[in-house]
Amino acid sequence: MKQITTLLTVLLLGMTAWADIPNGYYTNAVGKQDEALMTSLEGIIYTHTLLSYNYMWKAFNFTDTGDDGYYIDMYSTCKYDYYSTHVGNATYVGQGLNREHSFPKSWFGGEVDPMFTDLTMLIPTDAYVNQRRSNNPYGVCAGGRTYVNDSLGVSMKGRLGKSTYNGYTSTVFEPDDEYKGDFARIYFYMVTCYKSDVANWPGCDQLDYARNNYKAFSDWSMQLLMEWHRADPVSYKEISRNDSVYSRQGNRNPFVDHPELAEHIWGTKQHVAWTGEETPVDPFDKEVPVMLAVDTTAVEPAAFRADWTAVDNLSSYTLKVNRIAAPGEELATLLMTEDFSKVVSNDDGTADISPNLDNYTDNLGWSGYKVFVAANHGVKVGTGSAAGWLTSPGLELDNTVTVVVNASSWVNGKGISDGSSVIVSCGDVSETVELSTTPTDYTVVLKGCEAGNIKLAMTAPAKRFYIYHVDIYNGDLTAVAPRRAIAEEGDATWRVVSGITDTCYTVHELAGGIYEYFVKAIYTDGTESVWSNIQHVTLTGNGDGPLVGDVNGDGEVSISDVTALISYLLDNNTVILGNSDVNGDGETTIADVTALIEILLSK
Repeated sequence: MKQITTLLTVLLLGMTAWADIPNGYYTNAVGKQDEALMTSLEGIIYTHTLLSYNYMWKAFNFTDTGDDGYYIDMYSTCKYDYYSTHVGNATYVGQGLNREHSFPKSWFGGEVDPMFTDLTMLIPTDAYVNQRRSNNPYGVCAGGRTYVNDSLGVSMKGRLGKSTYNGYTSTVFEPDDEYKGDFARIYFYMVTCYKSDVANWPGCDQLDYARNNYKAFSDWSMQLLMEWHRADPVSYKEISRNDSVYSRQGNRNPFVDHPELAEHIWGTKQHVAWTGEETPVDPFDKEVPVMLAVDTTAVEPAAFRADWTAVDNLSSYTLKVNRIAAPGEELATLLMTEDFSKVVSNDDGTADISPNLDNYTDNLGWSGYKVFVAANHGVKVGTGSAAGWLTSPGLELDNTVTVVVNASSWVNGKGISDGSSVIVSCGDVSETVELSTTPTDYTVVLKGCEAGNIKLAMTAPAKRFYIYHVDIYNGDLTAVAPRRAIAEEGDATWRVVSGITDTCYTVHELAGGIYEYFVKAIYTDGTESVWSNIQHVTLTGNGDGPLVGDVNGDGEVSISDVTALISYLLDNNTVILGNSDVNGDGETTIADVTALIEILLSK
């Protein structure tokens, strides 16, 4: 993440950019708070010049070109410019360029003006990465996939995978750290500029207007975007882009001009009127700590040290640690996602598209039998007299594979269902899933896979079904443990530690496995930050867990542990490295000495 010094540099180098805000532009928002503030901002920025979609190619020359003359592609390392190839269906990174709706158009209803051609959220990106991102929300994922083209020396920025952020578990696209704040502020702009329209949009998992009203975002998304906004401050690139968009479209992004506005609507300054006099540095007076990558030199079999950045006005930090996979388990890795986005139909088709499935899928190499287009970007498999099937492209599959398929049973015009089931298989390994009549995610774990394809087949003729989305993972996706609620307690697989005043803490006596950990700040005024970004660490563990009675942490239970325990009880300054709560009552007392002696006598 860019640090606070980035913004200070911007203040020195880009002061003239802020001077480009017209005098009085935000006057109507001054003195407002919460929804009234957001409504006033909508009134300021909603009316703007409607640009054409074709004009975007020319606009990018001014809004998104770097010092090297190439577009700044926030999705890849590719070098594109105005003369680069425009690709509709890319098959590899570096093949060509797209106009990306960073806020997917399906979320607001498709090619609907003025959202569809709003230059603030349209960006130039690599076509292949854009198509992989599809309309998945922005989020955070561990074990996600990053696409690379070794022959061209280019790669995707960010990764695609299953969300590992508290509150959301579906597929997300995690942008590169450098641009997370950029995208957060684009999203703030979208729900503000079109505040009056959001309630009528088709929506997505990133939005939850029914629950949060004018704040628009779902709970997890609101917290995540504010974290990104705080940790990745406004850059000179954003300031220049905002000015360039204004010169062509006639409106500005308030959250680039005045980042503190986000705090007044979604953050720490809710219910506080905006004065209009706050400097752009203001929202970072209560910055969120950033969890640093694990220091491998500070990782032991059953312990590790968490490190994070310091914040001002601090009372203490609270650290949270969760085990998300047991020893021997790997976080599932996304290999392929297919959402049949190229299928555009209002009804079931009558022509078998099996011979040319590549025209309807994001991933080339699908094969099938008796496959037809269906409404809502899906396909119908099978007929009343033939059992149809779909087979994925060739993949490098591990022995254990997880398939998440969004599907439903076919229902005829009279509302009668086929009562379908789908057979999900990998070679000789298969599982049959009964389908409901509404689109539902079904997760199938196949162990003992020896093939290179996943097949989705009917059980019999007249057992037709729809498929809307398929994700294929290496590994057991269901092995990831559910998030635990925050609690002031812990055991060998999770821990909450409060009252920390330093910017690091070593957690001891953890069982083996993969852990996620994150931190929040408690400020001197009693308020709290949101949780930081998430980091991960893998511990081998001491056997199956902490050895009961191993008070001195030497890996065995002996008379020396009795001595260490007695020393601890006599002098609380003694450091206990092992499991001193021998009898498991949650305390370390003389009763534990008795229990420890009984363990030794029983040997």
